[in-house]
Amino acid sequence: MSLMPDFDHVPVPHHPPAEFLSHDAEARTALAPLFESLLDRLVMAGWDRRTAASALMFHAAAQVSALSRDGRPQ
Repeated sequence: MSLMPDFDHVPVPHHPPAEFLSHDAEARTALAPLFESLLDRLVMAGWDRRTAASALMFHAAAQVSALSRDGRPQ
């Protein structure tokens, strides 16, 4: 189980979106401890880890779909 990260502190990006590969890598690094902690919390609440990860992927895909549909976050 990972340690609980500080959900109130999310690192700011150092690479602009135009530097896609670096910007994307930074986002993944920033998100990893938050994602792991959220999964750990869902598992501790009784959810199967695979089901919880699948549900998170569903919500992430829904956000991407909403952005491509109307160009703004939902």
